[in-house]
Amino acid sequence: MAEPEGTQPGVHVADLEDLRGAAHDRAVLAEARVVLARRLGVPPGEALQHLIWLARDLDIELAEAASLLVKDGGGGPVGAVIADRRAPRAEGEAAERRSVLSDAEDVLRRVTAEDTAGDEQILAGVPDDPAAKAVLHGALDSAAHLVPVRAADGNVADFLFADLNGVAKDMFGRGREELTGLRLLRTDPGAVLSGLFDDYVEVLESGTRLERSSFLYSTAQRGLSRSSRMSVRCVAVPTGVCVSWRYHFAEDRVTRRLERVERLALIGFGEWDLATGEAEWTPQMLANYGLAPDEVPPMPHDLPKVVADDDLPLVEEAVQTMFSRREPVEAEHRVIGQDGAPRHLWVFAEPVLGESGLPVSINIVSQDITRRRGVERALAETRRQMLRQQARTAQERRVAVTLRRAILPDEDQVEQLPGLVTGLRSLAAESTARIGGDWFATRTLEDGRGMFAIGDAAGHGLPAAAAMARTRNGLLGLACTGEPAGRLVGWLNELVGTMDPPATGTAVVGHFDASGRVLKWTCAGHPPPILVRDGRAAPLEVVRDPMLGAMPGWDYTTITTELQSGDMLFLYTDGLVERRDADLDERIVRLTGILQDSAVRPDLVLDEVLARMEHDRAADDTTLFALYVE
Repeated sequence: MAEPEGTQPGVHVADLEDLRGAAHDRAVLAEARVVLARRLGVPPGEALQHLIWLARDLDIELAEAASLLVKDGGGGPVGAVIADRRAPRAEGEAAERRSVLSDAEDVLRRVTAEDTAGDEQILAGVPDDPAAKAVLHGALDSAAHLVPVRAADGNVADFLFADLNGVAKDMFGRGREELTGLRLLRTDPGAVLSGLFDDYVEVLESGTRLERSSFLYSTAQRGLSRSSRMSVRCVAVPTGVCVSWRYHFAEDRVTRRLERVERLALIGFGEWDLATGEAEWTPQMLANYGLAPDEVPPMPHDLPKVVADDDLPLVEEAVQTMFSRREPVEAEHRVIGQDGAPRHLWVFAEPVLGESGLPVSINIVSQDITRRRGVERALAETRRQMLRQQARTAQERRVAVTLRRAILPDEDQVEQLPGLVTGLRSLAAESTARIGGDWFATRTLEDGRGMFAIGDAAGHGLPAAAAMARTRNGLLGLACTGEPAGRLVGWLNELVGTMDPPATGTAVVGHFDASGRVLKWTCAGHPPPILVRDGRAAPLEVVRDPMLGAMPGWDYTTITTELQSGDMLFLYTDGLVERRDADLDERIVRLTGILQDSAVRPDLVLDEVLARMEHDRAADDTTLFALYVE
């Protein structure tokens, strides 16, 4: 049915407009996420969430919001501050554990070298000690009866576990059965490291009592180190000393959790004792106000001295409210750091009243919200810029619609060609954002041939409309030369390739000679025409040459097709067959089947195709051309 003029092989350029559109949306979204992350000073994942919120706020699709952001340009940070909340590293803790292990190993090497052959004899010689038994039975915490082991010079070298109560557990979980009869320093070298051993000796020799509350205790055994806060009591008994202890594991966990909460949320706590004039602030509270850990926190009347000048009235009013009205207050103020940058703090404070009804202390909580305020400022500025870009884009769309209406003739004004009955439907996308570059053209040449063309400039909006106008007008100007379709499209390819900005597009251009019913046509990356003849429909065989603007200097093939009276050619743009939820080839097969069963009149064919193809007018422009051979 078709005979190509010339033997140059063409390259197959598949119609990948849908795939390109999806890939383009993903690329724009990825670029917008990076742009917003840089502007806000936040990780890309958080930037994506902010982009979603911006799209919701502006009541637009996410892809459109991303496109607005990218079009507006990258820009730099707009004031956001990245919070210094990196994941905690274990180097410091590891170094401390290594130090404890090293010191404990030194102690163990020393005490292991001592002779323990007489330990059983020492324990056997310990008389009954009712006082020690009373202490062990009465202790609610872990308790042990220790008897001294003396060196040759009479000094205490170690202690032996003579007995323990039933609840006794050491740092490694060992109890009465494991520890009885063993030496203290061999099982717990931390007693030396913490000074407890010397304290026990002092209690033994002087008869004084020992009580140490909640101190940090570390020990080691078999290459393992353990630490916890603990409390210890020690009393002398006739045969040695009795020691009771408690590990504050639960309290330690709570303390660590509170410290982590303060660090993660940048929340600090402070307490002012108005009676003594003393202040106790947590490390994060000091950090929030830019104070070093060893600096003295300011009292309430000194607080305005560390506040930014513009916020002084607010802070003074809050302090006055606490003392005069005796009510809790909350306020935001700024603190100027040593680097001159402001730090935003949200502060909650409440007075604690005594029996007289007057404040005796004040509790204060502060949260560093500098990063949040920075992100809010950057988001507000980004939103303003997106609104401006949205207004510019809307203007461009209005211009694109106007340009399309000005360039393309109305359907009833399309020039009828010799020997053909022409039907046309040109539907602009219902969404102005999706108005594309569909175009069509007809012209009767001086030699009596009829030229017709259909095409699609890639993209949407004003750039696509401008490319459409230049492509269509360029073809109509070139058509006056009377050259074959392949040469016309080759020239058109050079024109599109040199456009500024660069453009691409597809087209089918044909010449129909009514005297011999001969069609000579060229396809540049466009879906080929469908020929309906004698109740059958099939796409014309085509040499699929590259799309316009893709390959400069390409020689396009002119294809010759013999037509008959009663034949109908159907041309269309991709808006008719492309759906993101459907296969393109299946849609073309469906269109071919509809044409095979359709009426003969071009106008009726076009209406039937539009009704049965269920095309999405919101997604893209759609242009249909039906040419009936008389």
